[in-house]
Amino acid sequence: MFQQELSGFDQRYLQQNDWPVHDFNQWESRHFSPLSAEAKLDSLKGFTAKSTALILWRKMHLLLLGGDDVDLNKFKALFSALPFLQQNMLYNQLMRAKFVGQTVAMDYAPLYRIMIENFCNESSKYSHVSPLIGNGNEQIVVLLTNQFLINQHGPTLTILNYASALKAMGKHPVVICCTSVPKRSHYLYPMPLPFYFSNVLDEYFTGDRLFDLDTEKNHAHSNGNVVKCWGELFDFMQITPMDDQEHLVYLVNVINQLNPRFIVGVGGLNPVLEFIAQSRPVLNVPCVTSLVTPIYAVPVLHRELTEQDLQRVKFLNLVHPVITSRLPFRLRQFSCKKSSKVTDPVINFAVVGYRLELEIRNDFVETLLAIKATLPNSAFVFIGPEAIDQLPPDIQACSYFSGKIKNAIDLIAGCHFMLNPKRQGGGTSAIEALSLGVPVLTEAYGDVYQYIGDDFVFSSDNERLAFIQRYLTDAKFEASYNQNCLDTAARATDSSATVRTLLLDYDSYIYQLQN
Repeated sequence: MFQQELSGFDQRYLQQNDWPVHDFNQWESRHFSPLSAEAKLDSLKGFTAKSTALILWRKMHLLLLGGDDVDLNKFKALFSALPFLQQNMLYNQLMRAKFVGQTVAMDYAPLYRIMIENFCNESSKYSHVSPLIGNGNEQIVVLLTNQFLINQHGPTLTILNYASALKAMGKHPVVICCTSVPKRSHYLYPMPLPFYFSNVLDEYFTGDRLFDLDTEKNHAHSNGNVVKCWGELFDFMQITPMDDQEHLVYLVNVINQLNPRFIVGVGGLNPVLEFIAQSRPVLNVPCVTSLVTPIYAVPVLHRELTEQDLQRVKFLNLVHPVITSRLPFRLRQFSCKKSSKVTDPVINFAVVGYRLELEIRNDFVETLLAIKATLPNSAFVFIGPEAIDQLPPDIQACSYFSGKIKNAIDLIAGCHFMLNPKRQGGGTSAIEALSLGVPVLTEAYGDVYQYIGDDFVFSSDNERLAFIQRYLTDAKFEASYNQNCLDTAARATDSSATVRTLLLDYDSYIYQLQN
């Protein structure tokens, strides 16, 4: 299937003056993407590519589909020959696939090292980061991120939460978004259509503006760019070093002049952060609880190290030890209160997430069916998606789909429980539910589990159903669990204590490096 079309695109990609980026993208989205996994594999295995572009596209699809005929050494060689922007685009596709549970049968670490060393080598030709001089400026804390959006974006709120906690400690945080994320303009070679593109907001490049995330408005500001959130003001800078060498030079000059003792990267692994970390101490704080493995920055893990983590760290021979911490939460202001009662005629289960159509699998569907069979008066509130096609008719009939909304917590407040599929993300919505006294039912997997702990973990449908039935019929048990929810949320949102401890550990490690 599609052999003739693929061969035609392959021939066009062999001509350097006729790269059909747009045409191929349109063809894939209309004809190839809707196919089943089996049909895709059949088409890919029957096609032999000659151009680098189509070879990579084919191998990427085989990796994502779990194909066993991918020559990983050849894949790495092809990856090594790509320009940095294309390496970053391809690497981010693989990482996003992993985040939503897509099968990828390879270790990303060698690709990450190739990409980072490529970026650092190229950047060092025109920019030089000065080492930390003396104790450095201990008042100004530079917070770097590779994506800064709106108040519905978890990583954006996370970096501002760190900034707020640092401000409460008497520090002066400066938030800098260096946009080291791939954008559509970087789309040179075809590759599997992205699970979701990273976004860049053009308005943040405007000078002398105040961006009010509380009201989602912006207006002129007399002294540089400032972001307002939770009623607080934070100095803010948006640059694009991946697109323009001058912007990276500008950022490095800012670092060299300020000489900050503390530079903290918040969010995903970041080439710009790594370039700076070659020359001076930089902390890499993720927004997830999985182990991130930067090459030059100091990694932070938002949980205790497991034996598997230790083996991974040893295998990668990381330059710095892993600092353990917890991800602090700062919930958006809300006025709603839990309105559900166990005596309600309908028992509502909230399921929250903007990528649920990618994250819900057969095991979770079976859980929904088991709940409906045991509790005929149950209903499901899917917050985020407009529809989920893979749900069976019995579940579709008792489900509500909110689409993307600003305040998921308003809908959660009317639910009796929150169900979390087996997935990586979802921490913020889980904490929001607990802050209302709504129990979260999850598995021992992903961010939600690491944030809220074993008290909310269920390993089987029988365990879940037993808990639900007892909660609905035992008033003392219900009251006890509600209080447990509130206490867990309070611990998770104690940002000042978490950030203070992390900064002390970071400061101690900087002292060790200097002495």
